[in-house]
Amino acid sequence: MRTVGIDLGGTKVMAVLVENGEVLAKAKQPTPVTGGPDAVITAMVAAARKVDPGGTAVGVGIGAPGPVVPGSGVLPAAPNLPGWDHDVDVVGRMSAALDGRPVKLDNDVNVGTLAEWKLGAGRGVDDLLGVFAGTGVGAGLVLDGRLRQGPRGLAGEIGHTFVAFDQFREAPVGRGELEDFAGRRSLQRWVEVAPHAESALMRRLMGRGRLKSKAWADGVEAKDPLTLRLVNRASSALSAAIASAITLVDVERVVLGGGFAERLGEPFRERVEAEVAERAFAGQTAPVVAARLGDTGGAVGAALLLEHT
Repeated sequence: MRTVGIDLGGTKVMAVLVENGEVLAKAKQPTPVTGGPDAVITAMVAAARKVDPGGTAVGVGIGAPGPVVPGSGVLPAAPNLPGWDHDVDVVGRMSAALDGRPVKLDNDVNVGTLAEWKLGAGRGVDDLLGVFAGTGVGAGLVLDGRLRQGPRGLAGEIGHTFVAFDQFREAPVGRGELEDFAGRRSLQRWVEVAPHAESALMRRLMGRGRLKSKAWADGVEAKDPLTLRLVNRASSALSAAIASAITLVDVERVVLGGGFAERLGEPFRERVEAEVAERAFAGQTAPVVAARLGDTGGAVGAALLLEHT
């Protein structure tokens, strides 16, 4: 069957038309910066119609930033979306605008994990952890051959588990959560609080006030001491959280993706995998493999919501 998937992000809305795991059409447009939820919903409806002008899809799936309570159809206040400062019944409004067709909504990282499990680097296992290190660190969890969300939509979110105790009380950045050490937004803050002499290279690479993933790769290539220290700490923080997750829920494989991790490439993935193995309880580790689906993974996973939830 044909389904439409929409990946709603802070900067872009991407829609795909999917049939039997194959992308038949794709459309991308900027996320509206004014008009709040009304403008964003209008943009998503337009994107769905663009990839499926004949209305052949049986339904629409949406992956959106932030926690989504399973079955609610509601996207709460989302800091990444301009003007989205209150709960919005996305499912109800989208369905009404699309001739009453079913619409499903989930967290963007959950749908990315779903896509990797069904079509990408997670194929062939029933227990999978998907970890995506980008602006922050998001994660999704498949257990016993089923995408798990939990009653509040928090299942698998290791980005907000604690990997450092002292920082819970006092730290220049964050509280000691994984995201504080391995998310690009927080990594930039560590650069900003470092002495100027130590952070000179990364400050020069800060285009328009933001350190993009490429800047981190450039800093590693230049063997900049601060960059290397922060990137190495990011891999250690990721490995600590992943090793804990393996022990807690016994996953068979870990998929590592996200713009930050993907830009740093194989050396970064290999380091995370090696450190996970070092930390493994009773020697029971799991392979850490690179995500395969790239920037369409979220939209494809959203389309799969109609089949697998």
